[in-house]
Amino acid sequence: MKWLIIPLLIFPFMLSAQKEIKLKRRYLAKYEGTVPAYSMGSALEVVDVEETPITVTIGKRFIYTTIGDRKLQGTYKVMFEADQYYLLDATMTGQMVNERILVYKRGKRIARDGMYPQPLADLKKTRRRK
Repeated sequence: MKWLIIPLLIFPFMLSAQKEIKLKRRYLAKYEGTVPAYSMGSALEVVDVEETPITVTIGKRFIYTTIGDRKLQGTYKVMFEADQYYLLDATMTGQMVNERILVYKRGKRIARDGMYPQPLADLKKTRRRK
């Protein structure tokens, strides 16, 4: 009897853990900002990288990122929903490492955590032009 009760208690938790989190429509937009200047060191020299403009466009099933002249596209998955933000895991075509993007629920902004050594970039939602 004990062995019958344990699975009945665990089964509802397993169902709730499998639920897919979707990003709300109001967060599907174009965001613009800058990647701050940073230094990159190698064994031979230190390279200074200047501030670069960045644009991130989040759609229903896709994500586009433009950093300077480089354009990337890919897909994303909502990994986690907290009280203040959503955490996205973006898989870009041609990159081995995924990017993490925080979509804040308030303030119309996102934060992009790119590949090392790029610093965290804050981006603001752009207005639609009529």
